[in-house]
Amino acid sequence: MECVKCSVCHRKFDDTTLLSLHNEYEICFDINSSSLPEANFSCPLCNKIFYDPLVLQIHVNEVHDQVSVQTSESQPPPTTAVATSDSLYAQDLERRERMKRQYEQQATSEISVEQWQEDEDAHIARMLQEEENAQSFEEFQNRHGGSRRTFAERARWNLDNIYKKKSISQAKYEEYKMKLDEMIAQPIERTESRSTDIIPMISKLPMGNILDRRLCRPGCDHISATWLDQGWACGYKNFQMLLSSLRYDPQYSMHLFGHDVSNQVNRDIPSVSFLQKLIETAWTAGFDSDGRQQFNNHLVNSTKWIGPTEIMACLAHLNIKTELFDFHQPKNIEKSIAYRYLFEWVRKYFQQQQEENKNNNIIHPLYLQHE
Repeated sequence: MECVKCSVCHRKFDDTTLLSLHNEYEICFDINSSSLPEANFSCPLCNKIFYDPLVLQIHVNEVHDQVSVQTSESQPPPTTAVATSDSLYAQDLERRERMKRQYEQQATSEISVEQWQEDEDAHIARMLQEEENAQSFEEFQNRHGGSRRTFAERARWNLDNIYKKKSISQAKYEEYKMKLDEMIAQPIERTESRSTDIIPMISKLPMGNILDRRLCRPGCDHISATWLDQGWACGYKNFQMLLSSLRYDPQYSMHLFGHDVSNQVNRDIPSVSFLQKLIETAWTAGFDSDGRQQFNNHLVNSTKWIGPTEIMACLAHLNIKTELFDFHQPKNIEKSIAYRYLFEWVRKYFQQQQEENKNNNIIHPLYLQHE
């Protein structure tokens, strides 16, 4: 059998594989060199010499654990140092390979768990983002009749939020919670959402460098959302402001509210829930059938957005003439200046209304809704 030698220590090995293992794992010393270390480590069982105590320990554990019984019984001739060393390298290599496989399996498992955790985190993040987006765009999506959240549910949610933010006391919170359904069903708008006499106050302000200005009806109130209808009732609020202006016009006051303009005692404005009933009544009378289908034939006690078409249907049912204008984005005009045409139309409206109504000085506000 042909042997191969180490070029440094000149030890013989049966094949090139064992030689490569020797070169990789064993420290070689030239046997003719004066720097050859003192061989102080010998096997207590087979008297083999080793230069490293760790190698000796591996030799005893791996070799003699398997052959000690057989050696004591049959007393075979001792193996050569080269054969013992070759066996040691092979066993050490096997152990290293086994440990390497275990490490790789463990690392793969850890990577899999980590990857799963990352995927799970990403999934949770996506869910949270989708939930946030759904909450942010819920009102817009529900505009087309897809909402299942009722007026009372949204009001209760708003009430809980303002209580958590400490905007109201616990006593008020408990009071509103007990009277919530009653507050929603009220046909008259709550006074806390109304700001009256704003136009007269503006008319008294100095004009400064302004050459001219056009103001809408002095009786037009500003009506804002409260916790009861916050987040979805902007269309109703605009309608209420328009009605507050019509209240002070002799042409509409008696027809809509049942009393003369001179009656300043009753200045009530219909509530959101009452306006929902009015719009449904207009639908039942045949006004805006297409819009009715978009809302699934239901509006009362919902949180669905309304727009100009619903207002127009309601006023038409009340025998009030209305006009609806759509302002589309022009394709041949830059977006940055397109708004000027809308502003110019609004300016001309107030200017023309003032010229046509010099006697009674009544100019009603516009109902503008952005899509």
